Amino acid sequence: MHKAGFVSILGYPNVGKSTLVNTIIGEQLMPVSPKAQTTRQRVLGIYNDDDTQIIFSDLPGWIIKPQHELHKSMLQDIKSAFDDSDILIYLYDLSSNKENKELLDIFSDLSIPKIITLNKADLVNEEKILITENFLKEKFQNIDIIPISALNGYNVDLLIKTIKNYLPIHPPYYDKDILSDRYLRYFASEIIREQIYYLYKEEIPYETEVIINNFKEDQDPVYIEAEVWVMRESQKKIIIGKNGEMIKQLGINARLKLEKLLDKHVFLQLYVKVKPNWRNNKNILKSLGYNVK
Repeated sequence: MHKAGFVSILGYPNVGKSTLVNTIIGEQLMPVSPKAQTTRQRVLGIYNDDDTQIIFSDLPGWIIKPQHELHKSMLQDIKSAFDDSDILIYLYDLSSNKENKELLDIFSDLSIPKIITLNKADLVNEEKILITENFLKEKFQNIDIIPISALNGYNVDLLIKTIKNYLPIHPPYYDKDILSDRYLRYFASEIIREQIYYLYKEEIPYETEVIINNFKEDQDPVYIEAEVWVMRESQKKIIIGKNGEMIKQLGINARLKLEKLLDKHVFLQLYVKVKPNWRNNKNILKSLGYNVK
């Protein structure tokens, strides 16, 4: 008897959704960084064992006040997950005292099976966990609440076991050796963008996009040519840096992670292009695969 189903992970930005998916599937596929809104599109990460396939949706973080069309598309991805998931997981950040109740209220009104995970349980004391559990038990009747650490894997096995209880009987939706619905080309762009989040400050990470123009993986070294889009000429200068030092470092950081993912040497060529106000251009966003209405 084989079970399979779709599980979406909801939460505010930077609570550990991508980290949790990476831990479960055993690969660092989803981009993570200390900055909010690293995840911009809904991406599937697929867990397999002998009798189960769990297809996790790594979703953007909930945005309270969307400021542009890119934000709206990110919210649309989240809302679409409400309609096509077998199970919803709410990822609650135990280390934060600023958990906004808006998404929690939306979550409570949804009628499909739900699980609450209390992430970063390794960073707080037992009293904080108990207080949070009691608060949530008052709001939700008969719901599974599981303290976890997405980063170190604490209780992730219990989470998988709990998910299996709610999964429908169904054959696998994907081949058992597939880890995601996305191609390596997509993850190459996400790795470069992830490293922009680590390397640059202020508005730069949020106003950049990475486009893969050429991806030749059937050779060694793998050849990757990418454009980094920025919104203003001044940002282009920051990305490049004095004497090209910043873009050189970006290339080194991204190449090392790409080589780890691909298990091959990589030749990475980066260019910077000014694309004014790309975040508000629906046609551009659609061409990049964003969920624009």
